Amino acid sequence: MTLFERRFTKLLEFQDFQQQKNDAAKSPWHRKDARGGDAKKQNQVADRYKGRYTGDGKFTYSGELNNKIEAIRSGKSDIQILSDIDVKHILKNYPIEELPRDKPKSLSNTGMVVNWDPIKGSYILTKHGRD
Repeated sequence: MTLFERRFTKLLEFQDFQQQKNDAAKSPWHRKDARGGDAKKQNQVADRYKGRYTGDGKFTYSGELNNKIEAIRSGKSDIQILSDIDVKHILKNYPIEELPRDKPKSLSNTGMVVNWDPIKGSYILTKHGRD
């Protein structure tokens, strides 16, 4: 046998070995009635159906909410750098006509402030008590 033939047959044997079917799972998670009681996270509702009541008793799904505003609201973050899309969301959904660069604007009844950061060259969103 030539070197090429030996290598070729060795590769074929390796591929056949790799393509063997695995044994069926003994207890797959998707066939169980519920997750075990010792599971670390037991979410009963998918994240896409979660949300909160925003205003006038209107329910807004989490996919429609701005994740930077929600991170500040929930306390996961103290400061967020806003993109142009975030600024458009704020101007559309909050009673603010414009965002001047010289003076900070407070989002009504949320405890958050939008102000311009000249070092970063963009608007930032902070908690009201933060400097």
